[in-house]
Amino acid sequence: MSTMDVDSQSSSHRLRDAIRQVRERYDRLHRGQTAALRRCRTAEDVALEGSYWQIGGSLAQEQRHLPHVVLLFPLAAHVNNERFSVGRYLRRELENSPGAVLRIRRVLDSRDRDELDHRMRGLLRLAAGNGSRVDWGTLGTDLLWFFAESGSVRRRWAQDFFAPSAEGGPSGPSSDSAAHLNA
Repeated sequence: MSTMDVDSQSSSHRLRDAIRQVRERYDRLHRGQTAALRRCRTAEDVALEGSYWQIGGSLAQEQRHLPHVVLLFPLAAHVNNERFSVGRYLRRELENSPGAVLRIRRVLDSRDRDELDHRMRGLLRLAAGNGSRVDWGTLGTDLLWFFAESGSVRRRWAQDFFAPSAEGGPSGPSSDSAAHLNA
C-alpha cells in the first residue's frame, strides 16, 4: 500500500469519526433544537440554524457540504458500525418494497446535491421506517464524496445494492471509502 493510500485511509477514518461526533452532538440536542432542524427543507436552511453550527463545530467550517448530511439526520437513528455498507443496508431494508430498484437508480443518477438530498430523503424515510439504524460516519462520508470525479461512491452503492454479497448477506464489510476514491 502506498503512502498516499495510507494517508487517504487515515483521512477517511478521521472524517468518518468527525461526522459520528456531529451526530452524537445532534442526538444530545434538546427537542426544540432538533425540531428546528427537522423543519429545514434544504441544506441552506440547515446552515442558517444556530444549532447546526453548535453541533458541527470545526467540521462545519471545513466541510461546506456538511449541511447536506445534517439535513438527513432526522430520518434515521445512528449506530457505530465499521462494517456498514449503504448499498447493502438499502438492499436489506428495501428488498420487498415496490419501486426499490427505481428509487436507488434515481439516487445514483442524481445530478446535484439538492436533487440527491430530495431523493435520499425519500429513500431513507422508506428504509429506516422500521427503526433500522445507519452508521452516519459511513453514510455522511459517502454523501460528502458522492460527486467525486472518480464516481467510486456511486459504483460501490450500486455494486453493494445489486450484486450478491461475497459474505453471504447484506451486513458484510464495506470497503474503505478512501480506497474507492483512488480507484
